[in-house]
Amino acid sequence: MKFLGDYLSHRLFFIYILAALLALGLAMPIAADQPAGTPQKKEVHALWSHPMDVQKNVESVRAFVAKCKRAHIDTIVMDVKDSDGGIYWKSKRFPQAIAKGWENFDLLGNLVREAHAVGIKVDAWLVDFSEGANGAAFREHPEWAELNPDGETMLSEKLGKTRSYPYVWMCPARRPGYVDQWLLPMFEEIAANYDVDSVHHDYVRYPGDVAPDSYCFCDYCLKHIPRYAMLSYESLPEERYRVNPAQPRIEANWWSDPTMLPADWDKMDRREKANFILNGRTIPGGPPDMRYFFYDYRAHQIETFVREVAQNVKRINPKIQTSAAVFKNPILSGRFLGQHWDQWIPWIDVYMPMTYRSHFAGSFDSYLAHLTEMTERQMEWVRDQRPIYAGIASTYLYREELKPWDDIRDRLNEFQALPASDTKGRAEKAQIIKTAYETGKSRLAQHAPQVEREVTPLINAVTANDGRNATPEALAELSRKLAVFRADLPAGFLPPEKLRLSIEAARKANPQGIAIFAASSLTREKLWGVLEEEFK
Repeated sequence: MKFLGDYLSHRLFFIYILAALLALGLAMPIAADQPAGTPQKKEVHALWSHPMDVQKNVESVRAFVAKCKRAHIDTIVMDVKDSDGGIYWKSKRFPQAIAKGWENFDLLGNLVREAHAVGIKVDAWLVDFSEGANGAAFREHPEWAELNPDGETMLSEKLGKTRSYPYVWMCPARRPGYVDQWLLPMFEEIAANYDVDSVHHDYVRYPGDVAPDSYCFCDYCLKHIPRYAMLSYESLPEERYRVNPAQPRIEANWWSDPTMLPADWDKMDRREKANFILNGRTIPGGPPDMRYFFYDYRAHQIETFVREVAQNVKRINPKIQTSAAVFKNPILSGRFLGQHWDQWIPWIDVYMPMTYRSHFAGSFDSYLAHLTEMTERQMEWVRDQRPIYAGIASTYLYREELKPWDDIRDRLNEFQALPASDTKGRAEKAQIIKTAYETGKSRLAQHAPQVEREVTPLINAVTANDGRNATPEALAELSRKLAVFRADLPAGFLPPEKLRLSIEAARKANPQGIAIFAASSLTREKLWGVLEEEFK
């Protein structure tokens, strides 16, 4: 009996050990994927760049790529369709759109070859819906442009109080139109002919940073906004249905199948239709809520385009991903821009939110706190289903350091437009210029003493006697000197610590990457060394 008991005990012991080993063996492959204490994947470093950063020869492309490699850049996001509509690849379908001076150099092809040779990826960056007033698309198809309630394009708008808006925005909704006849074919041509790692969206929205509720009211959109929401029936159009007030709250009767378009809709002009879409009521006597359909329609058009790009590109080359530069808050940008990017998760592989200081109020220290918090929220909005590369624009970090010079530049532009007889206006501009220079003079003398010695007499000449003695020549020379200074800032004029602190603030949210805007800014501001240190 003792023997039998020992036998059973040993047998049970071995069965237990075997079960434990089997359980361990089954568990090990799962645990091996991400064992406790395993560091996260390497932080990705992306850099938005422009054609002028690389110039027009192979040697300059190679030198630029080498600079990016020293700065530990993993992905170069290169602008290959600019905001004027100019393109920077050897397009067979759109040769008329190739940017002037770039007809004989294939920027995209050369960059992909040189970058891939050293292990750097390339995103082909297209500025989606913006075109130049003299660009090929608008020149050949003015009917594709977005229109405001007055029937005018974005060229009628202002930046600030005086600057004319320089671009035309093309309608994302119209079919056939810009999307299917111009923009989608461009993405497809790149996917078919270039070994890019991603295509990259920018300006993938409506122009809501300038005119949120004004576009688009072209003929196509005026027809299709009501149709999108089915505000009336196309069958039996002569029949009209009134609200059946079964519920005491008037808007609660929306389901009773009323005809929501006015009876004289077809007789209204563009402005009247736009006013109804923005300020009308879905239910007579209810709240003025018609613009909900306007916002939803625009977000739907942008999402449809994003989906079509992803699907078409994948069909041509399944290896190519899609990335996007987006405004920092998808809920607000959905309302103001039609850019509800948290709904694009099936179509976007990497998000690069423009969490720039220029998009925040407050001090630099406030920006650092908001940068961390906003990046955390962005990761929540995509539900950790897609990588977030926190976007930082170096130039905008230096609001305090650059404001005096920007104020002087802007007032000089206004000053030069004033007639000599406008003594009051000249005195106002002169005083602002003088005050701004006094604010920035000591920093200028510290970091660029030669510039300070050259600029001070010009400032005095322009501002003396309340600006009455300012000659066109003195104004032009001061503008030129300051433009040269701003284009090539002296080392140390902009404290590198601000860029370091911004990168650290973004990292607190633990995003999958950091994206820096832009290569040209880093060169102008002498900040490449910060990336070499921070990204190593």
